[in-house]
Amino acid sequence: MLIGIISDTHGLLRQEVKDELKKMDMIIHAGDIDRESLLDELKEISSSLTVVRGNADKEWAEDLSESAWVEILGNKIFVIHNKGKISEDVGDADIIIYGHTHKHSLVEKDGQIWFNPGCCGKRKKDQEVSFAVLEIRGKKEFDFRKVVIGNNEETEKLPKDIDKIISKAMKLTDKGKSFEEIAKSCKISEELAESICRMYLTHPGVDVAGILQRIS
Repeated sequence: MLIGIISDTHGLLRQEVKDELKKMDMIIHAGDIDRESLLDELKEISSSLTVVRGNADKEWAEDLSESAWVEILGNKIFVIHNKGKISEDVGDADIIIYGHTHKHSLVEKDGQIWFNPGCCGKRKKDQEVSFAVLEIRGKKEFDFRKVVIGNNEETEKLPKDIDKIISKAMKLTDKGKSFEEIAKSCKISEELAESICRMYLTHPGVDVAGILQRIS
């Protein structure tokens, strides 16, 4: 059985990630989804989906649990966003999956596997983009495969008319358009559109020059 493990998408579900997840039997998201529409995208990819709430998942995610248990072929898996907030006994878990740190990690401790797939969505500069595939063949018979996504899109130069694009994006945001719609309208990448929208919405009163300075 193949399980796609992702975390910390922060509103961005990359095409490379979606393509790989379509091959999976199940998907686990370890939190910080950031927007409900991204969760809807995951539901369209797989009907077998386990998701927990992260610290960046606000009002829309109030019905999501902060932790979850899954048992696959005799292996008990505990999922939480921040391992530092585990408040229950996880001694019976074979695998503990978490996120939050944005760093891939696999540690075996006292017969348990503690696993973080890393960040596969919106990331900080020079940060690796990764997720993982967990293949389970039976009880205590499983392997993790780390998948790293190239960051060529991160080095893409800003368009020459970026100031006009930002101005247009601000107006479209005021009209309630999503960053996907803005990307299509402005003919820019979804990541750039999402960055502009995020800066505009989280910095009240910011102007074009202020947004440009922050995304450059």
